[in-house]
Amino acid sequence: MEKTNETNKELGRSRAGVRTSQFGKQGATDNTKWQISVSPTSRWANRFIIAAIVQGALATGVTSYLLYDAVYGSPGPARIVAGGSAGTWLTVGYLGYIMLGPLAAAVTALFYQHLEVNLRAPYKGWPNVFAWLHLVLMNVGVVGATWLMMNGGYRGGALTITLEAQNPTWSIGQVLGQVHVQVLSGYPSYIAPFAALAIIGAFAGGLGFVGAWRRALKKTPATTS
Repeated sequence: MEKTNETNKELGRSRAGVRTSQFGKQGATDNTKWQISVSPTSRWANRFIIAAIVQGALATGVTSYLLYDAVYGSPGPARIVAGGSAGTWLTVGYLGYIMLGPLAAAVTALFYQHLEVNLRAPYKGWPNVFAWLHLVLMNVGVVGATWLMMNGGYRGGALTITLEAQNPTWSIGQVLGQVHVQVLSGYPSYIAPFAALAIIGAFAGGLGFVGAWRRALKKTPATTS
């Protein structure tokens, strides 16, 4: 009887060991599947996300300044924008920066995420160089061009309000002529190079996208119907 009990105990221990071994193998298999299913990270997506964060911080700073100056400044951005004419530069520059700065950088990160993670086409060789041009030139160009437009619109709009107050007999043409000569005429020669940098950067990024996409298509096996 005692031998039978000992035999049953040994048999139970052996079965438990088999179950534990099977569970361990199943857990290892599940862990391996989980590791395989996890996508690698995209270096370029991370870089553009960082750029979007920096651009967002700059956008927050300039927005805070404009709101503060609208309350405590004279004439203030609110009057400058409402006055139109030269103040339109401030509006266009601000809206252009918000769309082409933080928003564009964040959306661009999705493209790199798709290429490097979903399509498994990490940037190497000349597409990597074009991605650097995309990151640097586009962000520098957008900040330079739009902030110069905002500055020109702010100064030009403020001068418009000042000249109208000081010279009530002047026509609107005379006022705007002085604003153009004294303020706005000097800005295009500086805005244009920054805008060109942004365009070149975006074009380089597009070429990099095409190169990485073609590389991904070559890796994808052909499917038969």
